[in-house]
Amino acid sequence: MKKTIMLTFVSIVGAFLFSTTAMAFDDLYTQDTAAVTKAGGIDVGGKILYKFGKKYYNKDSESADAPDSGSLIHVPLFARYGIMDKLEAFAVLPIVSISKIYYQDTLLPDKSGIGDIWLGAKYAVMPDNFLTIRGALDLPTGTDKDGLGNPGGFGIDVAAMTAKQMDKLGFNGQVGIRWNAEGPDDAGCEKPGLGIYVTAEGSYTLAEKLDGIFGIEYGMAGDSEFNGVEVKDSGQNLFTLNIGAKYMAMETVGVRGDVLIPLAGKHEFAGIGILVGLFINVQ
Repeated sequence: MKKTIMLTFVSIVGAFLFSTTAMAFDDLYTQDTAAVTKAGGIDVGGKILYKFGKKYYNKDSESADAPDSGSLIHVPLFARYGIMDKLEAFAVLPIVSISKIYYQDTLLPDKSGIGDIWLGAKYAVMPDNFLTIRGALDLPTGTDKDGLGNPGGFGIDVAAMTAKQMDKLGFNGQVGIRWNAEGPDDAGCEKPGLGIYVTAEGSYTLAEKLDGIFGIEYGMAGDSEFNGVEVKDSGQNLFTLNIGAKYMAMETVGVRGDVLIPLAGKHEFAGIGILVGLFINVQ
């Protein structure tokens, strides 16, 4: 009986101390599209996200104020290679920095370092980006307890993606599912609940080489287990609106900027985000 009580206590404490802001921005799927790199082609680039503010969503999905303004920086660097027609391999290396981020009433330590690395592939099942399948492995290189890595240990992510261009109007979207194994002891042996996400985005050509963009993103993860004990109301979710623009400076070089506005969530940092990306085709 005492052991059960102790395990439950440790699990609850773990949920408060070690839960991260993983759904606030995702290095793998945020702004990814159904496009597949052509055979022999190489695409490289990176993004920089800066989120700031005092707002956070608590366990009751209510917006609350933290004692201090916090900030979250993500810099995912990526490379893609076209293995053959319809098939590409990719890698994503994120650099993360957090400062004064609150999970409910608990302050996570200020920390900077490498997040979880993603390795994966995309395959165009149908032509013209109508259906693309993406599979990826989450390598737990980031530290969970400091909020740099995704919750849990080794993970698998699978998504279906689509895109359609109609004259000046464009559309792309994706739906995916994510599973992570139990994480290390120093992060409370967290095993996150199953994750599901949906993104949808529209674009309109405003001028030559310039597109306006409007999109939504929703990501959630079910209740986690800590040391084998499920903690109710420990899951996360976030619904975000993004408004931005993309400019093709050259045929092989593009830049994109977005404002990310959180609309609803649970156990998440609710800061406003500024996201800027650069992508280059080098071959």
